[in-house]
Amino acid sequence: MANAVAQIYFECRTIKIKLIKYKCEPQALPVSSDPPPSLQHLLEVYPSFALLAGLRLGVFTCLKEGPLNAVEAAAALRVDPRRLEALLCALAAAGLLEVPDPGLFANTAESARLLVKGHPEYLGDGHALWAQLWGAALCAADSIRTGQPQARHDFATMSKGELGAFIEKLDPDALETGGVLAARPEWAGCRALLDVGGGSGGVSIALCRAHPHLRATVVELPAVAPFTRRFVGKAGLEARVEVREVDILSKPLEGSFGAAVLKAFLQTLSPEQARQALLRVAATLQPGASIFILGQGILDDSRLSPRQAACFNLALLSLYPEGRAYTESEHRAWLEEAGFAAVERTALPDGSPLITARRR
Repeated sequence: MANAVAQIYFECRTIKIKLIKYKCEPQALPVSSDPPPSLQHLLEVYPSFALLAGLRLGVFTCLKEGPLNAVEAAAALRVDPRRLEALLCALAAAGLLEVPDPGLFANTAESARLLVKGHPEYLGDGHALWAQLWGAALCAADSIRTGQPQARHDFATMSKGELGAFIEKLDPDALETGGVLAARPEWAGCRALLDVGGGSGGVSIALCRAHPHLRATVVELPAVAPFTRRFVGKAGLEARVEVREVDILSKPLEGSFGAAVLKAFLQTLSPEQARQALLRVAATLQPGASIFILGQGILDDSRLSPRQAACFNLALLSLYPEGRAYTESEHRAWLEEAGFAAVERTALPDGSPLITARRR
């Protein structure tokens, strides 16, 4: 990708851009050095936008049977070939498509595996959520200037349509996360799961599908819970996945559980709210019970890495009044105060952070 960015930069600088109708032939240009970091970061966003557009249009799925030219692909997708060609060339420049012959476009091996709908490893269902998070991050300057989140998620005031659309966007990632967690050994002796702020219930649904002995309780805000029940009903798991309407910040939890999952939850809260939430979760967990804290908002103590989490903070401050990414040490202090031991930070196979601990 860096080479592609450098090539774009120097083509612009030397005024050697060529418009080629219905062709996408690379121009060999001598590149003596990389562009300055500031310009490189400005240009690096475009491959991401090209990927998002390709997923939204179904470009990679369209090419699953083999190479097509722009006219053929446009006919299959029912779009304008001239406009589609610009996207196909951008995806090829980003290394997401191949050009086996001039004018023909094909999936790379990785794109065929990860970006073709229907493949077991397909990850493109989350594109709607990515678009929303990127849109929030673009509001960061105004959120900082005004001191208020400019893309705020306020479940109490969102319309049913807006709230339903948002929960729908969260569901693919929740199901994928639950499927990954299901392979861990902690579930062998667990009978009852507490899923805090579970959204669509996707994590609980995936875990219950993988472990027939497991029952789950999803706690959600009153405005969200009806949508959670809809997803649970669609999965046919009403008998094993209970949905409770509870605001954990204002009311204690009831029950006894062998594990708890908090996915993308603490990062929406203030430090004191996060502390109180973990105390209330801990009060419901059995001795030896496991807790799983997931989300992009987990930082090293320097607050500078992982880079993705540090930059994701821009979206959080635009979405929530008190939301932010928290450090490993902050999580550890809250957990130890709440009675947890064996606090460990690892990562899921996709690199996203995971903090685990056990109730004393």
